[in-house]
Amino acid sequence: MDQALTGWKRYVLVQPPVMLLLVAQSISGTILTDLIVYRTCTITLKINETECQILHNNSSSPEALKINLQVQPQASLILTSISVTYLLLTVMTNWYIAPWYLLLAYIPTALMGGLCILILATLCYITDITNDSERSWHLAWLDALISLGLLIGLFSGPVIFETYGYTGVFSIATILCVVATLYIILCVAETVQSHNIRAICKIFDFVLVKDLIRTCIKKRDGFNRSLVWSCIACLILLLITLQGEVTIGYLFASARLGWNIEKYSTYIGASVILGIFGTVSSIKLIRRYAGLPDPIIAIISVMSSLGGVLTYAFTWQSWHMYLSMSVSMFGNLSRPMIRAVLSKTVPVQDTGKVFSLTQSLETLLPFAAASLYTFLYSHYMPPIYPVPVWFLSAAFFILTIILLIYIQIQMIKHNGAYYVSLTDNSN
Repeated sequence: MDQALTGWKRYVLVQPPVMLLLVAQSISGTILTDLIVYRTCTITLKINETECQILHNNSSSPEALKINLQVQPQASLILTSISVTYLLLTVMTNWYIAPWYLLLAYIPTALMGGLCILILATLCYITDITNDSERSWHLAWLDALISLGLLIGLFSGPVIFETYGYTGVFSIATILCVVATLYIILCVAETVQSHNIRAICKIFDFVLVKDLIRTCIKKRDGFNRSLVWSCIACLILLLITLQGEVTIGYLFASARLGWNIEKYSTYIGASVILGIFGTVSSIKLIRRYAGLPDPIIAIISVMSSLGGVLTYAFTWQSWHMYLSMSVSMFGNLSRPMIRAVLSKTVPVQDTGKVFSLTQSLETLLPFAAASLYTFLYSHYMPPIYPVPVWFLSAAFFILTIILLIYIQIQMIKHNGAYYVSLTDNSN
């Protein structure tokens, strides 16, 4: 390991730009949902603007509930189509256009890979600068900073919106994205020194894709494919539940409890604070004093999420949401633990390929997850009680727990197995 990348410097290399981009995303996330709902009300459904303002001014009234029953199914279809480019949104919020046109702002992100590509590069970078014994902590630290970015954005977003409107929100998000990009260019050192300069067309070389897939599926001694793919499946299932909650969370709170942007942002902010505390404290306490392996810690985390989502399903008062938040405070710990297991299961030279495949699947799945959740929610939304969509999340969490138990069994059975690299095996 390079001496320049030891000590405290490893905590402020790739983590700050990720946090800045999460601030940008969380500043605008709920605001964008509100914009889509409002434009759907005024333009798509052509409801009187005064009536639509009830969604902002008196969102818990019976009139607001009636409007939500008309607006939310339409708005959820648009949210499904969003899988983050803020510069176009900055301009487009001043145009009196149908909300479907806002999807045009997401075309550059779709072409470039968006936040998922940055997360992939960050995971590979952390793998390069850490060893097996400390990697779990560094991944948990990354997760905590991501949560901190969400927290800052969630609390500042409504304030910026009240002061400067939609345009101000997306303008500040754009500035944060630019700062994050400059930080990466100027401050993040390269860990892999390669003298092979490739043409830009090599980015689209399908031979590399073929090699990536071959690395993950080819049978060879010491490479437990079922364990690797079980880890990938767990990450995908957790992403589906997360994306589903992000997609319909505000719609659910608005329809069930009459919450506006401020109330929902306060709730999410409190949830993030508790999540950071749960992640940082538990990774230190459980690993240091209980000595539990990564899969067991992940199981505890997923059980926490399962309890939270079941509480969510039976919510009918505001304090129930905060009870759900408390029950699920350890839920964020599962993802870094599973990634740590994944990084220890394959050799260093193949870690990037495995993470690439994982991140590629995670990039494709948000659309499917959003579609699944919005379809179920729009057909069985409040006042139906309990809301069935949260039982879908519960089923995914139970399946994840089963897979994690299998992963723990496999790690015990194959502990210390000798790995044969793909190159050696082919020879």
